[in-house]
Amino acid sequence: MRLAHPGWLILLVFMALPIVRELRRARIAWPSLAGFRRRDAGFSAWALLHRIPTALQCLAIGALVVALARPQTVGGVVRIAAKGVAIVAAVDHSSSMNTVDFPADADTHEISRLEAARNTFIRFVAGREDDLIGLVVFANYPDLACPPTLDHRFLIESAEAVRSARPGDDGTNIGDALAWSLDALRRTTPAKKVLILLTDGNNQPAVPNPLDPVRAAELARDLGVTLHTIAVGKPGGVVHGADPETKRRVVAETEGPNLPLLQSLADVTGGRSFVATDADALDEVFETINRLEKSQIQNEVRTRYDERFLPWAFAAIGLLTLDRLLTSGRLRRLP
Repeated sequence: MRLAHPGWLILLVFMALPIVRELRRARIAWPSLAGFRRRDAGFSAWALLHRIPTALQCLAIGALVVALARPQTVGGVVRIAAKGVAIVAAVDHSSSMNTVDFPADADTHEISRLEAARNTFIRFVAGREDDLIGLVVFANYPDLACPPTLDHRFLIESAEAVRSARPGDDGTNIGDALAWSLDALRRTTPAKKVLILLTDGNNQPAVPNPLDPVRAAELARDLGVTLHTIAVGKPGGVVHGADPETKRRVVAETEGPNLPLLQSLADVTGGRSFVATDADALDEVFETINRLEKSQIQNEVRTRYDERFLPWAFAAIGLLTLDRLLTSGRLRRLP
């Protein structure tokens, strides 16, 4: 049982109004069921009968307030049973991902690597409505942007909000990113679990005691997680950015993704390693991953509530009707 609008319960204070009114009324004014007036006799039977209308009015007000609050009960539990997998994408958002060198829309213009990854991931999510999908973003430190969920609208909003890492967080910590992603997958129920690693750089963490990426891949294998790696951008190239102190535009050379490392990580778990140098190629990579074997997932979602305000409304009407009958004198002939 729940109340759809519990704020109405504040009106229960009005249940005291009939009592206050009765206390202010002269005690000799009680109508008698026997057809004559008599003084209140303390706690006698007549005194109790005289107070019945007041009690009925209090109860009627209370029942009406509860009806306004709309009591509801769960009318049913919808069980979602569908083919699906649990997927977490670990997306690099270091400063190098801001490099605008990704041809898009049939090479008509170029977009940043991060924008290409974000847009492709959103399209990937939209095509897998039966899957639990989560998102981890990482640079020098990983962050769980969205845990694996069936609420894909929230997931897409989280992906759209991803921006480049701040200067103090810049770096590429692949091992810890995989660890955070595995922890999110470990909490899910589907038997089939997939981890997608997308990065444009080599493993270069600037934190003490980072997890070795190969060790992280071995943990994925032990947990039954399939790891697919995606290298975005060409090996070696130019990174455009801004110096955090001078705010001037800077250009730096980069080694690009470590293809042998990414291949070895995928091999440990039996996954595949991909390379994408433009937006179309990245779409093809996610389309390939989209054809993964599916397994059963189940989730319970309460979606329907039955209204229970009518009995309270009818009770209020019945109490007020009985009060009118008593106070109007229609029961005077009762012995």
